[in-house]
Amino acid sequence: MALLLFVAAIAGLAIFAHEVNVTISLSQTNARAYSERAALRHETFQSAAVEFEARDVHEGTHTYAAIPGAHRRSNGAPPGADAVAVVDGIIVHNGPTMRARFTGNRFGYAIATLFGVRPAPPQPFLNGVITFGPDPLLFQNVTLILLAGIVIGSLAIGGLAFVIGRYITEQAIRPLIDVTEALQRFAARDFRSQSIILARKSDFDVLAHAYNAAAEQVAAAFAERDAAESQMRQFVADAGHELRTPLTIVLGYIDLLRRRVSDADERSKFIFSSIASEGRRMRTLVDNLVLLAKLEGEDTRLFEPFDVGELVAEIVDVRRGLTPAVQFEIDTRVSATAIADRGEVYEALANIIDNAIKYAPGSPIRVTIAVPHDGIVEIAIADEGPGIPPEDREAIFERFFRGAARGEVEGSGLGLAIAKRAIERAGGTLRLDASVTHGTRFIIALRAERATNPVTSLLSSRA
Repeated sequence: MALLLFVAAIAGLAIFAHEVNVTISLSQTNARAYSERAALRHETFQSAAVEFEARDVHEGTHTYAAIPGAHRRSNGAPPGADAVAVVDGIIVHNGPTMRARFTGNRFGYAIATLFGVRPAPPQPFLNGVITFGPDPLLFQNVTLILLAGIVIGSLAIGGLAFVIGRYITEQAIRPLIDVTEALQRFAARDFRSQSIILARKSDFDVLAHAYNAAAEQVAAAFAERDAAESQMRQFVADAGHELRTPLTIVLGYIDLLRRRVSDADERSKFIFSSIASEGRRMRTLVDNLVLLAKLEGEDTRLFEPFDVGELVAEIVDVRRGLTPAVQFEIDTRVSATAIADRGEVYEALANIIDNAIKYAPGSPIRVTIAVPHDGIVEIAIADEGPGIPPEDREAIFERFFRGAARGEVEGSGLGLAIAKRAIERAGGTLRLDASVTHGTRFIIALRAERATNPVTSLLSSRA
């Protein structure tokens, strides 16, 4: 397109140059006729030249008339100048030579010469000469205007072509773009079914058809999975409720039988003690499964604010009574009110603290409350136990996972899974602090309704 504009500009300049050449030829003819009439009327050179040039005015040309030769020195003009000259109807004393007159603007003169426009040879005019030549300044301006037109036109046409081409291309590949965006949502674990609208303008519609069909199948599969999970949760909850009563009865009878066994019968006492221990473990597992099924269910709770410090103190006070040998430290740097379900946050904190008691025996347990920034309160639970091996850290929040370093400690592998789910339902996060190299440190982050910075208090207890 720019080439076409350039060719058009060249053609325009050529036409303009041709018109200037025609004008110069016409001016030469008119000058001969006027000179003959002026001679018959016995007019002076100067008056005739002024009158002729005033009449013969054409855009794009200049007229120069002078009496060269012997009159220069007799009139006191310097060498190389005409004593009296008439330029475009204006009398100039000691004016430039004819050659200098038509080379004033080099760029314009070069353009005119390139297109075949040159000053005409001097021709007789009364007792002097007259000549005609192009206007270099006008040629320069015309050339610059055409160049500006080429640039502006190229930019405008290029911009229009870009917009039109982009629109046509987007319409053609729109299904491909939509499919790509939809797959990116899938990669981000957004599995909601969002059908792609077909414009029926491109061969890519086949791909969109295939994606829509696949998306429907995925949505159906997720719906089936959700239904199956809902049924499983309901089954676990119902089975747990049904198992609690017989387990309680069985454990009661076992305890009664164990009391009736004589002290001499050590083997029977061991058997009853083992049965009672496994029964309690089963009851704990059932309770945890029921709680986890409840947490996985639909969330219809209304969050209410509660004091984080009071909740932590309540949990720690209970553990101090149950495990008097453990040292607890509560470091309260802020007075914060969190927005969540207090009972579920209680379960999460209690499970993490109980894990610290079980897996870090003899280690002090430190609970710290802080506000890293506005709107968030963090609760950190740290111990100085053996810690969690690096190879187990990715799976510690999975259900029934128990690390290789658990030793002989009893457990169901559901405590951290319950804690994480409870915190997530509260709109918060639970994470393991990977920067800790000695011991274990869990951090719970919750939304804070109010947080102030009173004087720091540190409560420590060792029973």
